[in-house]
Amino acid sequence: MDRRRWMRWAAAAAWMGVAGAGHAADDTVQLRVQAGLGLRALPLWLAQRLGYLAQHGVHVRWGTELDDFEPAGPTVHVLALQTLAQRALQGQPVRAWMALVRSPQLGLGTAAPSAQVDASYWRSARIGVPTGTELAAPLAAQVLMQRWGVLPSTRQWVVLRGPAQAQAALLEGQVQALCWGEPLLTQLELAGALHVQADLRHPQQSQRWLGGPLVCTCLCCMADDVGHPVLGRFALAVQRALRWLSSASAIDLAEHAEVAGMAHERALFLQMMDRLRATYSVEGALDVTTMRQSMRLLAALPGGVTYQGLDAARLVARVPLAAG
Repeated sequence: MDRRRWMRWAAAAAWMGVAGAGHAADDTVQLRVQAGLGLRALPLWLAQRLGYLAQHGVHVRWGTELDDFEPAGPTVHVLALQTLAQRALQGQPVRAWMALVRSPQLGLGTAAPSAQVDASYWRSARIGVPTGTELAAPLAAQVLMQRWGVLPSTRQWVVLRGPAQAQAALLEGQVQALCWGEPLLTQLELAGALHVQADLRHPQQSQRWLGGPLVCTCLCCMADDVGHPVLGRFALAVQRALRWLSSASAIDLAEHAEVAGMAHERALFLQMMDRLRATYSVEGALDVTTMRQSMRLLAALPGGVTYQGLDAARLVARVPLAAG
C-alpha cells in the first residue's frame, strides 16, 4: 500500500474513532499500527467495519506508533515480527498474543520469462526492494539460496521509495527483479510485466522456500496489560473478522475495497485478495512453539544473527477470551 492509500485509510480510521469519544476506559483500546504495515492490518479494519468490535462492546482509538494518546485503557500494538523482537532485545516487556499474518505478503519476480531465469541470471540481476521493509531483502536472499544456490551481493540490492518508483525501475530496466508486496505485485503480474518466481503470499510456498512457518505480524501489548478484560473481547472481535475474511465471497469482499484505498479498483482489489487471503491467520492462534519456529527462521535469515538466543517464551502471552 502506497502513502496515498495509507493516508486515506488513516483518515477513515480517525473518523471511525470520533463517534466513540466519552467511552469508559474499561471499554477502550488504544490501537497503534506500526507505520508501513498497510494491508497486514486489514483484519482490524474489517473488525470495525463489520461491527464486531461494537458487538463486543469495544471502542477503538486508532493511530500509529508515533501518536501520543491520552491514557484510557490498554494499548494494543500491531507489530511486524522483527519489530517485536527488536523491542524485546531492548528490554521492553512487550508480548504478542494474537497472529494476524502468517506468511510474508511479498513476491520475488523478474522482468524475464521464467525459462530465462537460472543461477547466472541472479548473480548479476539488480533486485528492487521497498524502503522501510527490513525483511524484503533477507527473505529474497533466502529464497535465492534455497532455489538457485545464489547469495546476492550488497551491490545488487536497490532500495526504492515506493510503488511508482519500483514500477518505473522495472519497466525501464534499472532493476531486473523486484521483491515487493501489494497492490503493485498483482498489477505487474496482470500486466505481464513481472513473472513471479517465488510467491511468499502463499503459506505453503513460503514454508517451502524459507524452511518453515513465519508469523509476520502480531497483536502485542505490554506485559502489565495482558490481563485487562477488554483485550479478551477485542480478541474475539478480531477472530470473527479473520474467520469472515477466510471465507467471504467476492461480492462481500468487494464492498470493502475502499479500506485499501481501492474503491475505484474493485476488480484489482479482488484479484489481490485472491492472492493474499491465505496469508491471514484464520483463528489468530499464537503459542510459544509457533513463535519459537518463527524466531528460529528469523535468526537464520541473512543479517538475523542478532535474534539468535532470544527466548521465544518472553515474547508470547495468553489473553483469556471473554465469554461469548
